[in-house]
Amino acid sequence: MKRPPIVAYIGLTIIALLSVLPVIYIISLASQTFAEASALPPTLIPSGIHWQNFQEVTERIPLLKYFLNSSVYAISTTVLLIVTGLPAAYAITKLNIPGSKAITGLFVASILVPPAVRTIPLYTMIANWGLVDTWAGLSLPVMTTGFGLFFLRQYMLTLPDDVLEAARIDGCSELQILIRIIAPLSVPGIFTLSLFSFIFRWNDYLWPLVVTRDAWITLPVGLAVFKTSEQLVTWNLIAAGAVITLLPVLILFFALRKSILEGIALQAGK
Repeated sequence: MKRPPIVAYIGLTIIALLSVLPVIYIISLASQTFAEASALPPTLIPSGIHWQNFQEVTERIPLLKYFLNSSVYAISTTVLLIVTGLPAAYAITKLNIPGSKAITGLFVASILVPPAVRTIPLYTMIANWGLVDTWAGLSLPVMTTGFGLFFLRQYMLTLPDDVLEAARIDGCSELQILIRIIAPLSVPGIFTLSLFSFIFRWNDYLWPLVVTRDAWITLPVGLAVFKTSEQLVTWNLIAAGAVITLLPVLILFFALRKSILEGIALQAGK
């Protein structure tokens, strides 16, 4: 097998460094004093690790509350996405449902609609139902997505139909096939979609900003409010809060990296 040229390695290394550089800088900024964070030109290497930044940011804003709100929001919407998306993808992929291609096309077309366009109609509906600043108002409108259905559909196209036919011959119902065959075989795809959904909802800003007031403020919104409420912007404290926001995503990725890479590889092969 012919080895890739050295130029490819150099290019990939440069892209990787450019991708990691913002993360390294935000960690460095979170470790700096206020003077270092405010200096021009910017301080790249701090004089030391100032752990008090993390303590101070938790004292100035209810960071634990925001963290729990973001966790509930991201986890619940991800679980609901899988619970609703898996049966839907199975139905339009493996069952002979009339109009399944048209249904798939509508869901895929919804991906092209910018989130900002949907925000006002969704908020109007949630406000009329009295669900502003509640878990239901925050989570239920975004529990299904066109991308989630399309992703699971593409993954299920890789599953052999012969296995499903054999299960039907043995007397399995469609629900049993979904639970006992489709779900276990779709684990890599489910993990990959779960990570994508969790990251997107964890970092979501626009919808939580519109639909929350106090009780369900999430981390991105809370940090933005903290930044605008300060007379003097304390970038080191904001960076400390951003590092805390980044940790769950990194932990989740490294914990599921094997299944995620398998899911992406199968999607690419398809």
